[in-house]
Amino acid sequence: MQARSGRLEYVETIRGLACLLLVAFHVTGTNLTDGLMLDQWHPLRIVNDGLDNSRMPIFSFISGFVLSAAIVSVSQWQGAMLSKVKRLLVPMAVVSAIFYAMRALADYDQQPFLSIFFVQYAHYWFLQATFVLTALLLTVSLLLKGRSDLAAVVLLIFFVPFFIFVGRWEPNVMSMFQGSYLAPFFLSGHLFAYYLRHRTQRDEGDLPAWLTVVLGVLLALLLVVNTAVVLELLHLPRPIVNVHRVILGLCSALFLFLFKPRSKILFYFGTHTYAIFLFHVMFTGTTREVLQKLWPALPPELIFLPAFLMGLFGPILIEKLALKTDLTALLLLGIDLKAQRHKAARRKEETAQAVPGAWAPVIPTAPRETG
Repeated sequence: MQARSGRLEYVETIRGLACLLLVAFHVTGTNLTDGLMLDQWHPLRIVNDGLDNSRMPIFSFISGFVLSAAIVSVSQWQGAMLSKVKRLLVPMAVVSAIFYAMRALADYDQQPFLSIFFVQYAHYWFLQATFVLTALLLTVSLLLKGRSDLAAVVLLIFFVPFFIFVGRWEPNVMSMFQGSYLAPFFLSGHLFAYYLRHRTQRDEGDLPAWLTVVLGVLLALLLVVNTAVVLELLHLPRPIVNVHRVILGLCSALFLFLFKPRSKILFYFGTHTYAIFLFHVMFTGTTREVLQKLWPALPPELIFLPAFLMGLFGPILIEKLALKTDLTALLLLGIDLKAQRHKAARRKEETAQAVPGAWAPVIPTAPRETG
């Protein structure tokens, strides 16, 4: 089922779910000494940490799924790369600089300012890593004359063992340590979209229901193991932990894509995910700190909900305001409104020039990329 604006309803629903999990994670805190500073055995901490290897893999799987990477010419490659610079790197630079300034005013210890544009900083590492992975896939696709499926396979063969066996390095330029972790999910998402298009063209229908059930059972078992590892109840060698992380991330994404959940609420947040991703920490952190200063004895459970809601609706308000001008839309959201208007006008002109009543076959296309 396809929703408005060419968006697949279940994909946006999954994106919305991942978005809610991400906001909840940052409200709770990324470790025991930030956020709500909950102890290791608090239910919110256990749930959030247990899903640690599901959230970002789902996001990355979706990014690969919606990416059109069949590049056959240098000019096409240049256009795609420019589009990604605008969509990923421009808001990454602008919004991370704003976040850095906010934390500096609050007297947080931080890394050198200029480094935030080239190495890992806060959660904006995801945009750096996704840009590099996208650039690699587009480039290899160009070299393989548009075979983006084959390009994804080649990169998978490299990145999976690389992530499993290679440890962290410094400097972490463009967050490619995290990028090596995301690569299996990003590339698998792209391959899964390719596979589904071919099933549709062959009119083979949906994948069997039993496969969803099997993946669901496997996912539940893997989540239990992951929680045990996070709580330090289970100790495994690093390569085994990394294999587990890859399998868990893939099972999380594939299960949701086979299950195809649909929810109007999650769909709504899914359509605003990029703005929520960029700005939510500004609202969750501010709300949490204000409440803690006004009512120092307020239980963390009562802080969670208002901070969580502000982390969702605050960025949506920023998005609506940013879309009012071309400049703010580009700087804060990576959206080129001027290019969108030109494209819409060109499409309207082409439609007007078409012969009335002429018949043309409808060619199925990949789902529209939303960032």
